[in-house]
Amino acid sequence: MSEYLYTHDALTVPRGDDAGQLLAPRPPCDADSQLDVAAFRDRGFLILKDAAASDAIARAAAYVATHEACWSAPSGTRPDDWRMHRDQRLDAPVADGHLPILDLLREPRLAAAIRCLAGAEAHAVSYTQVARRTPAPRKARRKNLPDTSYHIDGEANASGARFPDVFSLLVAVALTPHERPGMGNLTVFPQGHLRDWRQYPDWKRDKALPDIGRPYEVPLGVGDAVLCHPLLPHRGGRNDSESSRDLVFFRVQLAGIDYATPERAAALLADPWAELRVPSSA
Repeated sequence: MSEYLYTHDALTVPRGDDAGQLLAPRPPCDADSQLDVAAFRDRGFLILKDAAASDAIARAAAYVATHEACWSAPSGTRPDDWRMHRDQRLDAPVADGHLPILDLLREPRLAAAIRCLAGAEAHAVSYTQVARRTPAPRKARRKNLPDTSYHIDGEANASGARFPDVFSLLVAVALTPHERPGMGNLTVFPQGHLRDWRQYPDWKRDKALPDIGRPYEVPLGVGDAVLCHPLLPHRGGRNDSESSRDLVFFRVQLAGIDYATPERAAALLADPWAELRVPSSA
């Protein structure tokens, strides 16, 4: 067993010095008419170029650089996966701080894209994740992962069976460039969100996940974002480059959805568009 348990409690970082501060109002941004919502509906993900301004990215990257040693201390969390903003409302004070990270989600262009795909503003985040992929050992490079190496967010293991997870849109913002395959890219399985996943917890526990086709390593430049359906299978790609890859993930929640009820999970598994009001054509 790894020394780090893959749970929220084990990965949550300490409160920031800015804990409890109020979120400043953000200027509105019109929805981007260039969003290919039909492709999102078909493939289950959408790449948004220049989703966050360069100054916002610089603040977030500097914040990570300043705090990573503390977050990864021997008594702390894993050295590659730091979590914060658990159950954080976006119209309330920031309970545990880390504002330079949370502010990425509120960048006008990204906020407008979320509104376009979800039919509503982002209401809260179930948690924020700063995920780092360090370079793989040279002996492990260029070895293909099996196509059945993927997961869908939630707990489908000995820890529990919370599935699907308690969010409606997975958003990742790039702090470092990874514009070609093999740089630790978020790797997705296009159209996987349209499959029947009602047996996923059993498949996952039994190590019997079906082969669902070829994966796609998402290329992102600094400040780009990818928005994914909550049922889209994915994994972190191996980093065969010489530099670490840093992504900030937000699990976005929408107003008016009771994420704790079994009825919500059943409705989403029956209809992947039960929560995201994405047009069927663009």
